Amino acid sequence: MAEGKIKAAKVKVHPAPEGTGGLDGQFHVFVFDVFNRTFLPGRSFDTVEKATAFQRHEQERIYTVQEADPELFDLPFISADPQLIERAERDTVYRERLMKDLGAEARARARKR
Repeated sequence: MAEGKIKAAKVKVHPAPEGTGGLDGQFHVFVFDVFNRTFLPGRSFDTVEKATAFQRHEQERIYTVQEADPELFDLPFISADPQLIERAERDTVYRERLMKDLGAEARARARKR
């Protein structure tokens, strides 16, 4: 494997709900504000490798900017759902599932530090 290449197979991409229309085939990096339990907009990429690189860069930036316990740092994540923020506002089941998954990731991150 060439230096600087990302193993995208190990990256979790949060799927849109089944039967969802309007998917664009892109990978979207959103930020989960763990403290306020909200979703913030991010950027879209055509490949999972580019999305992963941006996600990791954003996480490093967040670590240097935010002064919080690791469990409360904002959490960039990748989704296949271009309408995640709007859908999470409308669909409480989808929102709760995402928040449960992302909350578990934040707790796991805190244990690693």
